[in-house]
Amino acid sequence: MSNSKRKYPLEAHTRTNINTKLINLGFCLDENSKHCNVFQERAKTEYQDNLLNGKNPDYLIYSSGTDTPIAVIEAKRPGIKLENALLQASELYAKPLRVSIVFVTNDTFVYSYNINENKPLKIDGAEIQDFVDEVTIKRFIENGSEIESSPKGLNYSKEELLSLFKRANNLLRKAGLRDGYERFSVFADILFLKLMDDLDDIAEISKNSIPLDKRVNWKNLMSKPEGDIGLFLEDSIKPKLREKYGDVFDNTLNISNENILKDLLDEINTIDFNKIDSDIKGDAFEFFLKNVTNGNKDLGEYYTPRHIIRTIINLISPKFGQTIYDPFCGTGGFLLECFKYLSNNSNMKDDTIRKKIKTESIFGREITSTARIAKMNMILFGDGHTNIIQMDSLEQPVDKEFDIVVSNIPYSQKTDSGGLYSVPTDNGDSVFIQHMWRAVKDGGTMAAIVPETFLYDGGVIKDTRKLIVNSSESITVVSLPRGVFNPYTPTKTSIFIARKKEKETIRELKDVYYFIIRNDGFELGARRRVLPGKSDYSSLLAEYNEKNTIIPNSIRVAGDKIKSTDNYSLLPFSYMEHIPITASRTVYLKDFTSEKKVKFNKEVYDDDDECAILQVSKKGIFLEEIYSAREMGELSQKYKKVSVGDIVYNPHRINIGSIGVVQNIHPNMFVSSIYVVFETSKDFPPHYLVSKLKSSEYLSIINDYCLGGARAILSYEQLIKIKLVKPTENEIEKYVKISNKIEKSYNEYLTALNELSITI
Repeated sequence: MSNSKRKYPLEAHTRTNINTKLINLGFCLDENSKHCNVFQERAKTEYQDNLLNGKNPDYLIYSSGTDTPIAVIEAKRPGIKLENALLQASELYAKPLRVSIVFVTNDTFVYSYNINENKPLKIDGAEIQDFVDEVTIKRFIENGSEIESSPKGLNYSKEELLSLFKRANNLLRKAGLRDGYERFSVFADILFLKLMDDLDDIAEISKNSIPLDKRVNWKNLMSKPEGDIGLFLEDSIKPKLREKYGDVFDNTLNISNENILKDLLDEINTIDFNKIDSDIKGDAFEFFLKNVTNGNKDLGEYYTPRHIIRTIINLISPKFGQTIYDPFCGTGGFLLECFKYLSNNSNMKDDTIRKKIKTESIFGREITSTARIAKMNMILFGDGHTNIIQMDSLEQPVDKEFDIVVSNIPYSQKTDSGGLYSVPTDNGDSVFIQHMWRAVKDGGTMAAIVPETFLYDGGVIKDTRKLIVNSSESITVVSLPRGVFNPYTPTKTSIFIARKKEKETIRELKDVYYFIIRNDGFELGARRRVLPGKSDYSSLLAEYNEKNTIIPNSIRVAGDKIKSTDNYSLLPFSYMEHIPITASRTVYLKDFTSEKKVKFNKEVYDDDDECAILQVSKKGIFLEEIYSAREMGELSQKYKKVSVGDIVYNPHRINIGSIGVVQNIHPNMFVSSIYVVFETSKDFPPHYLVSKLKSSEYLSIINDYCLGGARAILSYEQLIKIKLVKPTENEIEKYVKISNKIEKSYNEYLTALNELSITI
């Protein structure tokens, strides 16, 4: 074994990659050219050099044809933290030149900031993770640190485009297309034709061998008289498109009413794509795809949020020459971002490189006809559609064919193909992952978005985890907050990345790296509104290569520790803690609480004895219903007995504060069997504990410890893993007084309520 320590690449390596990216974005770096708009290690003019006072920026980007600098790029070698680099770039270069846009990179991640606003640059609410072109930089200068992704030259607001699709959607319903995807598929077909016509011949851009017939265009389609439109589409346009692009256009429009078809074409014809830069033709299609599916539960299953996809692609960092496979590709989001990543980081002016990326790098399968949308997406972004196939991936396992296998697996599905895999089962969550893992080459990488239950469930899911853990050399689990896929599904998910062992090595799993995303950059409700400031994704990307531990966001756990557990659990909070900010005097809840499970026993009561049923909500515990003991015995639900001072919470809603202390409401008190009941020691007054658990800090901690897929569940076993700050004697005395005051007030309330009932 060599004793030499791996050395980091130098800053020159970072600059080489920056140069490639900038050239692909349309910048000119040749300082001998009059078109040069990027200068390295100096300013463009002597006056600007003097303003820099002898300091040399790595890169200065200028507005084309002018001496006006618009952005600064500071480059560091891999492994260097970027916070100091950002300060350096801002103070030494940007501010003296009155430049507001700053990029800093260590080749593994890019920070981008508007230093005037002290905010990260965001597009559609998500921080950008790479450099952008000149036009986009100018949009940030003009509009501030946050802009929307409306393609250049497309003068339509998101609302106008959604309104257009709504009108088109209604026309398609009228034509008899009831299924949401079927309607969107027809809309996508026609939009694709419009984009092809307005943005020049796609064949010229993608350099395919079969040219398109120039008569196959939107202008000729719109010139056809009513009665000939459908015929021209099906008999002239579709055959030519099939000849060039294969089965992308095998389907029929299924619109027999020519009046409706003409109205639909007229709607889409109102969109003027002629002003859009042809290099970003795919942006227009993707813009529609994103905004039409956003909030539409009929279509949302086909759209994974792009900021999450980009984060995953940046984590796995595909390299030129590698093959990438998504067996459940949907509309092609992962494949598209991989294609763009490879294109941005490769010399696309080289015909051999361009051909390899387009035809030998990207592979996808999709069981539904959504595969067509994926192909259109790839074609409009410069091709790469060749190896996308509509088929059931599970029916044809793939053995060690790809360097990278990446996907957002379908959740909670059943399959008849489980017998083809090492862990035979009809459980889709297991077989989807088995298919992906089997397809990865030795030394390759799998990256999947999985339901969090995959990290800890038993049975075949455990067997699947064990299979992967025992054949991996490294694993990363990125826990996503519940709600990132709203409004489509509330399922709690994680990013699961595993690198398969090299064939020639017997190296065992060294460690598992955990990172918790709490701030996704968006609110976690149905509307997913943008949050200000940086999200946790930027910290993840900055720390990922070094696998740095940042409490309470990340930790490294030895592989042997994972294997020593009976369940091979990969759940983050089986190994790490979310410790309160006030970490002194903290103790585990298990050390001063005990669960109570006493059920109603009819034998203890007379038939006419009253029994009070209590309800728990965010506002506390209140009387819900009074039953006789006889009635209680006849109820199907078995209630739990509670006493004054007990703490009761709803395990499905404690993460939003449904917890309270039982008051002296009635001699015989009970709560639903779904509630958790426990008592505390005298060292922890109940109201103190409840006030802490309802605080924003502890609601965040509780969310981390909740289990469950679609619904959050905090069992008592999970609750007692939480640490709480031990109260001082003064605090205990204070909360005892508060408790007495609450009890007195509640008794006065009950007395008044009783007087009121007597009066009535």
